[in-house]
Order: sequence, then structure tokens, then C-alpha cells
Amino acid sequence: MAWAKKFPKKRFLYPELKRIDEEYYVGIKGLRGVGKTVLMLQLAMETKKSIYFSADSTLIKPFSLYEVVKALSSLGYRNVFIDEIHRKPDWAEDVKTLYDEHEVRIFFSGSSAVDILHSGADLSRRVVLKELPPASFREWLNIRKGMDIPVHSMEEVISRPFDMTEMYMELHALWTEYMERGGALYPESGFYDALENSIRKVILEDLSALREISVKYETDAYHLLYLVAKSAPFEVNYSSIAKELGVSKNMAIRLVEDLSKAGLLYTLQPCGSVRKEPKLYLTVPLRMFFAKKGFSIHRGALREEFFVNHVRWISQPCYLKGKRGEKTADFKVGDWIIEVSGEKKRRYQRPDYIAVDGLLTGNGRIPLFLFGLIY
Repeated sequence: MAWAKKFPKKRFLYPELKRIDEEYYVGIKGLRGVGKTVLMLQLAMETKKSIYFSADSTLIKPFSLYEVVKALSSLGYRNVFIDEIHRKPDWAEDVKTLYDEHEVRIFFSGSSAVDILHSGADLSRRVVLKELPPASFREWLNIRKGMDIPVHSMEEVISRPFDMTEMYMELHALWTEYMERGGALYPESGFYDALENSIRKVILEDLSALREISVKYETDAYHLLYLVAKSAPFEVNYSSIAKELGVSKNMAIRLVEDLSKAGLLYTLQPCGSVRKEPKLYLTVPLRMFFAKKGFSIHRGALREEFFVNHVRWISQPCYLKGKRGEKTADFKVGDWIIEVSGEKKRRYQRPDYIAVDGLLTGNGRIPLFLFGLIY
């Protein structure tokens, strides 16, 4: 656990996990590379009678999870932190049994593809499950740039854009770097190789918890991510995916759902009861990663992706869609209607605010980068 001392800064989820009632076990799910292991070690270091291990360790391969935890309990450990728990066969049943025996408390992390609350062992009454999202712009600045920026609420960003822009003007220049290397907290050296390896592992290993993975499925999943990355908002839908990949529409829907469960895609639903397909967004920084393959980034998609990837962890957004030929604002977040656009965009169809690319405020404009400070 001494390794974790190299990472003094903590993700926003840390204090929330510390406050969870001791009656419950705690599960942490999230995309590879977002900091689950460091978070587990930080918690273990500050919890009495605790021990950490990874479930994929070769040292414990001959033993069940239940046997390992019982042995640790006999040595006096009362808080057991288990990383990559889904690597152990029958882990859910073992966790249920250990909970019922009440000898230890378990904190565990697992792949975002593993739906813990719907496991056969019915852990929903025993486990508080939290998702650790990709690092926000604020967290990335604190962890990678050594800053100490506090969380600012959505209400503060919307009501005080001029003051906040004056306070944080120098951060705007770092926005592009965040979009290229933010979200996933891999080391600077070999960042893109690590990210590509992570994407492959999610598809090959994590999604195998949902269904059997074939070579074609792997290829189609990767191709789908590439297709979204090179497209403008609304250019990709189930029909275009099916045509591009040479699969049925049902298979296209299944691929989107799987990649969403894995945390690589985010499906944004339309507002109200409008029967429309979801808008598809990638997790930061996947769009910039795929752009390295040789195409120009759609600036509007990049802006929207930054906005959606932040506000969705605070309040469930939806997108606005007018009738054919009718222009509307982009999103509704809570009671706010917000357009996401370039610096020179003019207002139309009554958006309450415009999240803009630059530093201009006034007339409803809010610099887009400020929304990166809300968690």
C-alpha cells in the first residue's frame, strides 16, 4: 500500500465512500485507467485493520474468494479491499456469504461491464455500488498539474460566469490538452499505447461477462467506436451503424448497449416522450485518441462531448430535437436549456445559456471549460 503514497490527491468520490454506513459493503465500478486501484489503496491506508489484494493475483489462484477472505479474517483483518473482483469465479456468491457471516467488511472494485446489482447472488440489498467516472477537467488539473481547484456547483457556473472566468482564465489554455490526455489517468509516457491496450481489454475481457466474444464482435465494437469518433453529432444512428458494419439493426443496438455498459460510449436520450434514437458520445479522451488514426476532429462534437461528459455526473441531461427543419438548442440539464457552440454563435430558439468555446461572457454566454469544474 506504500505505492499509493505517491498519489496524495484524491478523486471526488473518496469522501463519499468514507461516509457510507458500515452496515454495507462497498462496490466501485468504472472504466480501466480512471483510478479505481489508487482509490482503493487510499481508502485501505486510512482504514484500521485493513488489507488490500487483487483478485487476479496468481498467488491466490488455487483458492476461492471466500477461502482467501476467511483466512485474512482469522489473522485479524476486518476491512478487506479487493481489486478486480470479477476475475474470481463465483465472486458474487462468495461476497453474499461473507456479508451474511458479518466477520469482515468488504470494499471491492470491478469492471464497468459487470452489472453487480443484477448478479445472480442479489447483492443489491447488501452492496452500495458507486461508479468512478473518468477524471473531470478539475481533477485532471489537480492530479496532473498540481493545482488545488475546489468543486464549483452547476448553479455557480451558470450564475457567476464573469467572476469565474476572471478567476480561472489561465485554465482555458489547458482545455485542449485535457481533451487529448484527460479522463483516463495513465502516465504521460506511453499514454496512447496504454489507452489502446485498455480499449482492447474492455472489449475482449470485460464484455465477455455479457456475452461470448468472437473475432467479428471485437472488430465491430472497435469499428463502432472509430465511427462515432470521426462523425459529427447525429451522423451516427443504429441504421448507419448496421450498414457500415454489415450487421442487423438489432446487432447494432446490442453493440451500442454493450459499449455503453463498459463505459466507452454514452447514450444521451431525447427530452420528454419523443421517440428518437439516442445521441452517441465517447468517453474523454477517446475521440482524440481515434483522431490519431488520421482524420480531422469535428469541433462541435468535441465541445458537446466535453459538456455531456461532465454534466451527466451532476444532473441527467437530455437532448432537444425539434421538427424537421426547426432549429433548437442542444440540451436540457435540470431546468436549464443550454446551447453548446463556438464563440461567435448567436442565440436562437430560447436557450437560457450558451456554453461557448472561448472566454466571452455576457448575453447568456458561459465559457465551456467552466463546466469542467463541477465535479
